[in-house]
Amino acid sequence: MKKDYIKSIAVLGAICLVIAALLATVNYFTAPVIKENSAAKENASLSEVLPGSKSFKAEKLPDGAAESVTGIYTDEGGAGYAVTLSTSSAYSGSPMTFTLGVDSEGKVVGVKITNYSETKDFGSDYPDGYIGADAGSAGDVNLAAGVTYSSTAFREAVCDALEAVDMIREGRG
Repeated sequence: MKKDYIKSIAVLGAICLVIAALLATVNYFTAPVIKENSAAKENASLSEVLPGSKSFKAEKLPDGAAESVTGIYTDEGGAGYAVTLSTSSAYSGSPMTFTLGVDSEGKVVGVKITNYSETKDFGSDYPDGYIGADAGSAGDVNLAAGVTYSSTAFREAVCDALEAVDMIREGRG
């Protein structure tokens, strides 16, 4: 009777080892492809929010930049900056990620939401309301009715991005 238990445990252990080895093999081959696709998606959003951009160079985040700013990229053609952001509202812990295009004068020229999983969407009109705004006027954009937590988090992240871009533009990085 005791031998049956040991035999069952050994068989199940062997099955687990084989499955773990198979999963590790699949991960070995798919991880680079997943990483490459993620980078391509991010690069596409950079070009989409900054019209006339050529290629991007990643900037070091300035000291004191807000946590919502995950990356700042300078267009090597001089069109401006693309900023990647991640934030979440007090309503949901799910991250909202987006990319913001800022021209060389510090004005928003494009917005691309890359992840938003709230049940109620604030629509495309709300993010587009930031186009033309700068660090001094972004805080004046009205919140979207019905999604005030999400639109507040969005507005704060936009203000964080514009402040970080101003730090780089002024050499305070």
